[in-house]
Amino acid sequence: MKTANTSQIENGELRMENSSTNSGSIRTNSGFVCKNNSQFSILNSQLKIALCILLIAVQTTFSQTTEQRFEYTIRTANIDSAFQKIIEMAESKNGYFTNFSERFISLRFPVEALPEFQSMLSGLAEIQDRNFSDIDRSTELERLNSQIESRKKLLETYMGLVKNAPFAELQSVEREMVTLNSQIERLQGQKQAIEKRAALAFISIRAATTQLPTPRLINHASPFTWINSTNLNTLREDF
Repeated sequence: MKTANTSQIENGELRMENSSTNSGSIRTNSGFVCKNNSQFSILNSQLKIALCILLIAVQTTFSQTTEQRFEYTIRTANIDSAFQKIIEMAESKNGYFTNFSERFISLRFPVEALPEFQSMLSGLAEIQDRNFSDIDRSTELERLNSQIESRKKLLETYMGLVKNAPFAELQSVEREMVTLNSQIERLQGQKQAIEKRAALAFISIRAATTQLPTPRLINHASPFTWINSTNLNTLREDF
């Protein structure tokens, strides 16, 4: 029985670990599951996981209610060059980086371009580890939409009362209208923030430098001191 990589979700976070099995799955909060099956039997375990993550990204691409997070650990010969190419791609897709250091970078990346990003990163560096998690914000958005609509209807009612309200009650009605407008703007701001987080995935990347092989030094010196003093090594190289 071969040792294969499996993926599990605990508390909404995707965890990858080794186990002695040939099957595994990736499950997200949105309910999408990617399983190993006979169609993937010719692929190695790492490629299976990469393909599953890619399918999850495509599955949630058109959802504006799901917040997605990706964490990568990569190894490359030139970290600065790799990070620069990653930033350039993010900016070309209307994304941006939020944190940058010598061996770490975090990005906000449009979800519709995630498959392209995955392909670029695989060709740019050796991906040693990756994790994926998502949070479904649909219930929260439904609640905000309901609160916004109810306040808009109440505001329309107050606007109708203003026309016929006695002068003594007019100021009170106007104060209620100002309060409702403020609440609507606050709720709409919360809704837009959720939609923005859903439209731009969170990506964090930790990088390590590829260790180049240390060249083996060849010592041509003779253990006999008098031979070294005659410079016979140079003469030998001429032959």
